[in-house]
Amino acid sequence: MPEDKYDLDLFIKNSFDETIDYLKKNNIQIGRLSLRTFESLEEFQQIYKTNEKFKFARYVSEKREIQIIKNGLKEVINSNINNPNKIFIGNLFTIKHNGILWPVYKNDDDIENIIAKTITDSIVTHEIGHHIVGYDDWRASAFEYLVYFYKNELYKYPEVYEIMKKNIEICNEYIKKKDPSSPYSLGSPLAPYALGSCFANDLIYIYENISNKDKESPKINIKDTIEKLKCVSEEWGIDITKILNTLLKTNESYTDINKIIYTLIKTLMLLYQ
Repeated sequence: MPEDKYDLDLFIKNSFDETIDYLKKNNIQIGRLSLRTFESLEEFQQIYKTNEKFKFARYVSEKREIQIIKNGLKEVINSNINNPNKIFIGNLFTIKHNGILWPVYKNDDDIENIIAKTITDSIVTHEIGHHIVGYDDWRASAFEYLVYFYKNELYKYPEVYEIMKKNIEICNEYIKKKDPSSPYSLGSPLAPYALGSCFANDLIYIYENISNKDKESPKINIKDTIEKLKCVSEEWGIDITKILNTLLKTNESYTDINKIIYTLIKTLMLLYQ
């Protein structure tokens, strides 16, 4: 991709500032948090005089700082741009992120630019999630998907639920996998990323597609949901994900289980208050 196609520094800064603003508008406490970028891992190692490594982003709790390796982030962006398996549905298209399909609003014809912005936004949001909901990747990934979805008001698009239903199928396959060599098997270190995103996908699908009839305003209260995420361990979160996904997958008509699902969600939310 040409170097001048997009301004990655601007995308990173805007993603950080816009997500912080969104959280503050929803009365979610941020505390002190800073952002620092590096051109490469080598630059990071030289500045800090260390052999420590990370691929493209991390949150350092001692400094309350998000650190981004720009050339590592560019690799993730370019991988998504070059992926031919995008799905286009109405005003949306999909990219693959954290193992599931992410709905992206197609607001103009510059798909490469949109993907670069979306990937940057999601990765920065994930690291902000570590700052707010804790270190484990299940919680940060659930936070990432929830904030991305509601910040972009995707609940308003009927076609988004077609994408989310495809995610229910994808998540079901991850849950059934037993092969530890598979990147998204439950024994893999990547599993929490996928299953955190699966949890958020399934929760939103239940609340906004099954229970929310008008869809003009969201049914989920993002502040309350994030507060509850803080109290869920990764192990418990993965168990909850399995319950939600199995229930959705095995009741494909949804009409007969509306009240059951709603009661289940209320019970789960109360359990980890």
